[in-house]
Amino acid sequence: MTEKQDKTVDRRRLLRRAGTVAAGVAGTTVVGAAVAAPAQAAPGDPVVQGATNAAGATTTTLTSTAAGPTLQLGNTSTTTDVDGAVLARPALRLTPSGDYLHPDSLGGSLGMDAYGNLQVVADFQGVRYLDYVHTTGNSNQIVPIAPQRVIDTRAASSRTRIRNASSTTLDSSGRLRDGQTIHVDLSDFVHFGDALFGNLTVTTAVASGFVQIFPYGGPRPTSFSSINYLTNQVVANSFMSGIGYEQDWISVYAARTTHIIIDVVAFVVGVGSVNPGILPMSAGAMARGAESPEQLKAKRAAKAKSTAPSWK
Repeated sequence: MTEKQDKTVDRRRLLRRAGTVAAGVAGTTVVGAAVAAPAQAAPGDPVVQGATNAAGATTTTLTSTAAGPTLQLGNTSTTTDVDGAVLARPALRLTPSGDYLHPDSLGGSLGMDAYGNLQVVADFQGVRYLDYVHTTGNSNQIVPIAPQRVIDTRAASSRTRIRNASSTTLDSSGRLRDGQTIHVDLSDFVHFGDALFGNLTVTTAVASGFVQIFPYGGPRPTSFSSINYLTNQVVANSFMSGIGYEQDWISVYAARTTHIIIDVVAFVVGVGSVNPGILPMSAGAMARGAESPEQLKAKRAAKAKSTAPSWK
């Protein structure tokens, strides 16, 4: 496992930062200039660059009538890691503090709590609301993909993602045996996924039964079914399931022997990512000229801003 993967694992273990402290940037040294004691600039004095300025309990206000931003921060210092990625130095730092912003914070106030979550205060008609800024550390997103077939037990070539295929779990024709669980590897499609949306089909069942799809690595939940079927019935059902915590696998259990087909249409990711080759705008999913996915996204965003739907 590379250093970059180690960082991703560390972040994932802080799942949604539930009462934890955010991980630092491992393996990266940030060097700051040595500074003397705080400048102790009195209100009205200029800010002393390269030093710590202590303004006491006063507030510094910046105003401007320019067409551009009132404040612009930039840090042009960059470095390159062993994988060739360009690492930028931060242009702004918020000091993490406390569990919540204080109730007397004005609308537009922004801060970071001790767990690494960004918080913002909204003011609507004199009533203030504390909201969280969604990031990959405290939330996730649904990523639609060009539909992909994960497994089809009717063909040996479509059973390669089953990690525990054997004569115990599968019968001579490849059907999932009754009372058995197989583990399906999704790493071709997603890296550190949280969940998936898909379609499950059963066919050639020897008797009436049910199939369960659930996250790999934990005990099989007993009181649910992803699909129910009759003898020799061909039936399909959409499903959503969590993905294994340590590995991008799902588990599939059959009460009675049957062939199963699993297709996936979307993934849920937070700190993880989806294989760009299966995204709807990727060259591998459909031909849309020589434009990159980033260019297509930018074009779509610009079009969305320039037009309005009939219901607006």
